[in-house]
Amino acid sequence: MTNAWTKSLDSDRIAWLTFDLPDAKVNKFTASALAELSAMLDQLVAEEAIKAIVIRSGKEGNFIAGADINELARIKDVRDAKAKSQAGHAVFAKLAALPIPTIAAIHGPCLGGGLEMALACQYRLVTDHPTTSLGLPEVNLGIIPGWGGTQRLPRLIGLTPALKMILSGKPVDARGAYRVGLADAIAAQVFLKDETRRFINEVLTRQGRREVVRRRRRRQPLLMRMLAYTAIGRRVIFRQARRQLVKRTKGHYPAPVEALRVIGETYRRRSASRNLSIEMEAFSRLACTPISRNLVWLFQASQRLKRAGASSSGREPAPVRSAGVVGAGIMGSGIAWAVSNAGISVRMMDVSWDAVCKGMGAAAGMYRALVKRRKMTAGEMNLAMHRISPTIDYTGFAGADVVVEAVAEDLEIKKRVLAEIERHVRSDAIICTNTSSLSLRELAGALKRPKRFVGLHFFNPVNRMTLVEVIATRKTSQDTLIAAVELVRRLGKTPIVVGECAGFLVNRILLPYLIESAWMFEEGVEAQRIDRLLEDFGMPMGPITLVDEVGLDVGCKVAKELEAAYGSRMHVPGALSAVAESPDTLGRKTGAGFYLYRNGQKKPNREVARLAEQVRNQEGVPARELTDDEIVDRAILIMVNEAARCIEEGVVDDPEALDLAMVMGTGFAPFRGGLLRYADQRGIDEIMRRLSEFAATFGDRFKPAPLLEKIAGNGGHFYQDHAA
Repeated sequence: MTNAWTKSLDSDRIAWLTFDLPDAKVNKFTASALAELSAMLDQLVAEEAIKAIVIRSGKEGNFIAGADINELARIKDVRDAKAKSQAGHAVFAKLAALPIPTIAAIHGPCLGGGLEMALACQYRLVTDHPTTSLGLPEVNLGIIPGWGGTQRLPRLIGLTPALKMILSGKPVDARGAYRVGLADAIAAQVFLKDETRRFINEVLTRQGRREVVRRRRRRQPLLMRMLAYTAIGRRVIFRQARRQLVKRTKGHYPAPVEALRVIGETYRRRSASRNLSIEMEAFSRLACTPISRNLVWLFQASQRLKRAGASSSGREPAPVRSAGVVGAGIMGSGIAWAVSNAGISVRMMDVSWDAVCKGMGAAAGMYRALVKRRKMTAGEMNLAMHRISPTIDYTGFAGADVVVEAVAEDLEIKKRVLAEIERHVRSDAIICTNTSSLSLRELAGALKRPKRFVGLHFFNPVNRMTLVEVIATRKTSQDTLIAAVELVRRLGKTPIVVGECAGFLVNRILLPYLIESAWMFEEGVEAQRIDRLLEDFGMPMGPITLVDEVGLDVGCKVAKELEAAYGSRMHVPGALSAVAESPDTLGRKTGAGFYLYRNGQKKPNREVARLAEQVRNQEGVPARELTDDEIVDRAILIMVNEAARCIEEGVVDDPEALDLAMVMGTGFAPFRGGLLRYADQRGIDEIMRRLSEFAATFGDRFKPAPLLEKIAGNGGHFYQDHAA
């Protein structure tokens, strides 16, 4: 036993069960904690005159985060998965069958198995605290709720809202939970115990119980209830849900499809044991699939990265109380928003009031999106916006603990601005540059105190992209690096420390993918075909579309910078350069690029295709008939090759950090586990063979990296635990 559960019985014969998992920051259902809850419920059944049971958390700011992810990762086979599902079913069925009121008093995250336990209770009270959220995120791990969630949630809140929660895996906040009937009452955190007692007194009477149920049902829209109660209506709901799933998952993620099937087969059917058996069978199959194992691994890896420190020195960085951002464009306004959203006062500067006002408007737009999604109130937005103060000079920068430069991606402009910043800030202030490809070594040369200088590469859009590359020069002090990493964490983002090189990590690996796609376009492959095949592989957006979205001028500029650094293996195709030279074909922002963007439609740009053909003929590049596999492998394996070089050169510490960076920074297919995990699963020998074939046909840019040759020669993998 874990001694995770304690029981206290008050003078009113109310049993308070407190969950406080030892040696853990958050509560999670381990097999031992689940067994302990089962034994405690048996004891309560044997006791007499208990009027009600309240389940609460002993952790500050956390109810139950779900099942233990490590135990999920250790599932050996379908039989093992089935046993874990049966264990949860048994305990929660016991809880649901208790003849007295059971109440879950929820403060903080209540997710996965935690919510399934709360659903087994008769009632749920939640605090109105921003950290309180309720959800079933299992589909994000490649599985479905396996402890009764697919059964109890639809019956409690109705079919349509339950499908929305289960199929998306997205949680709802306290107000959202109350609105759909998932929560029976909302209380302020400090009054949770008092409100729970008041609620118990209400439901101890028959009239009170009926009134609570009536309030819950009234929150379900009448039309949705009527649809769910008829066979025809349910068919409409399930058909629409299935259509949306196919569009969203593109067939790569079977878990939400299975969840929909399970709910479809069990909703409105009375045999609880049969229904739970259907859920259990589906959960058990999914838990053993490669897709689930990859998604679980990614989650574990992200948690390890969040816990990892930049140094083992144990020194705490000085807290950041105020900051400055120079540049109010797309990136600068996004960074200022992120800083203010973290509760830090920030001074945002640009050369004109017009530019600054646009930056303030952009930051306000990000906050308005949060208000619209009910992630914050209008009052909270007002306070956050007041933490951003605009300026057109360096007034107010003298007190800043950290300043982020986010001006145009031009080496000389950035050097000049960095030198200006240094003259206006304290000698101990940290100066950061937000650059995607420029040399940190050259930028540091503009400063008198380069040890306080570090690179922070935010990804666009800042309010949605969680990855930040942290780049240190040889002169950056360890204290500066630690402080930069902790600042990124405070902004709610994931820092990955990478070594200084052209393109750093993500862009250095991504650009060959885009360049190779442009080569294939020049060789006569249709843009739509390239995009479709790479999207079918699992990329969130086709590479040709991505170039249009970034802007051909921007993409070509960065590509040529990498070509200057890495030579012929990143040689920019003539067709890409030719298209980027025209001010009218710079991508979506000009309404034309590789595609035409008009009247809300996207169509291939035939003029650009003809231009590519002309360039091909001028340069003597042969037109090629490529198979689907060749198109995908040329785009993906050239990234694997460059990633191997990054590992070999120490640009990043290990394959895990690289894979996380590619998933978070480029959207590389999560269900494949990451770029190098995909390489391991496909087989290094096979990748070597394929790269060698391409090198013989297309040139040395496909020549296998020395590390790949070494791994293949040893019969190894990037990950030592690959066999597991």
